[in-house]
Amino acid sequence: MKKFILISGFLLLASALGLRAYFALVPPPEATLETPLAKVFPQQLTGWQVKDMDMADSPEMIARVTKFLKFDDAIFRVYEKGDTFVGLYVAYWKPGTASYRWAGAHTPDTCWVQNGWFCTKRNHKVPFKHGNSSFQPAEFGIYQKKGSSQQVYFWHLVGGEAMTYKQHDSHNIWGALVDVREHGFDLRQEQFFIRLSSNKSLSVLKQDPEFSNILDGLLTIGL
Repeated sequence: MKKFILISGFLLLASALGLRAYFALVPPPEATLETPLAKVFPQQLTGWQVKDMDMADSPEMIARVTKFLKFDDAIFRVYEKGDTFVGLYVAYWKPGTASYRWAGAHTPDTCWVQNGWFCTKRNHKVPFKHGNSSFQPAEFGIYQKKGSSQQVYFWHLVGGEAMTYKQHDSHNIWGALVDVREHGFDLRQEQFFIRLSSNKSLSVLKQDPEFSNILDGLLTIGL
């Protein structure tokens, strides 16, 4: 048994040293985000009120562990017209700055639920189209709190590809191993976490031509 433990420890150490040497010799991929997120998405929409919210007011930031998110750029912007509300939250991490599992840990399934919302519907890998463009498949849920209902689409992009988490309130304890299986040991791609929420359905929102400007911004960042 002791021999097995020693061999396992040696293999882990060798793997860690090998990865460290690899990272020292091979730089992470280049970042694709060159424009600040605040300028990527419309700051004005005809007939709409647009307001940038303090990141601390978002459910993602209210969560206890959020101080560890350490994103490189982020935006929490609210669009309102009459009784229609659209919330846009985008966080960005440069290549090699955050683990995939940690950056994607703050989904509505966790943060919203921890802040008193109840999930009444949840779908995975939902098709999402904007004009002739097909976005990466979305995670979708309906969340309710004190008579308020929000339809939420969200994505965690890793190197331009959407990850999915089939979970409710907790995370896959084998998540780190799943990441290695799917992405290899060089887990240093850039990442976006994107949330689009509204009290109206997507089909209703798309009836307003100004809403397409928000979706254009999502296309710009590679969704």
